[in-house]
Amino acid sequence: MNSKIKILIVEDEVLISEFIKDILLSFNYSYVKLAHNKKEALLLLSNFLPDFVLLDIRMKGELDGIEIANEINDKYKIPFIFISAHSDKEIIAKAIDTKPSGYITKPIKELDVYAAIQLVQQKTVFDKDVFLLIKNGYENIKLFFDEILFIKSDDNYIHIFTTDAKHTIRNTLEWFIEKAPNNYFHRTHRSYLVNKSKITKTKAKSVFIGDIEIPVSRGNQLNFD
Repeated sequence: MNSKIKILIVEDEVLISEFIKDILLSFNYSYVKLAHNKKEALLLLSNFLPDFVLLDIRMKGELDGIEIANEINDKYKIPFIFISAHSDKEIIAKAIDTKPSGYITKPIKELDVYAAIQLVQQKTVFDKDVFLLIKNGYENIKLFFDEILFIKSDDNYIHIFTTDAKHTIRNTLEWFIEKAPNNYFHRTHRSYLVNKSKITKTKAKSVFIGDIEIPVSRGNQLNFD
């Protein structure tokens, strides 16, 4: 379902990025964010956690897109599609080395965007990481990962906190990490996992989700700079 797929557009030309966003919205992709430079892109990769990225190769005269692509491959393992107006063989060779899922040339055409994204969707199963299925007595409950605030370990149990409920199951944080999407949650402490996108404030030894303070042990700090 298109509305659940999160897309990040990294493009330094504002008019072009807005044009691409409008194309995506017309195809019912409603979770779309824009980044206009490398710093914004890295921040949104960490906080927005997109399912895939539309990525301009050259921004402000630099090959920032290739550096971001390497970061995606190293840390996020999600597909990305390059956008470029360049036909320089050396630049194209560097881009191909990062193993993009597609390549769109400028000027941007609506059907090119649609075709590239459809190819990514055919190769990638996004829905597998949307929810966690747990048992509550005789019932099966779908817990959508983007609704989970944090998880607390308590001996042989974990407590999963959402906005309006707490679910307790017999299992470990390691089990939950294995089930969760890559890089969605951060282990701030041996007993806590937090949804990175829900963090509202950070301190040296804790993070906050609204009014809830969660401890951070040494070496487990999050950097949102």
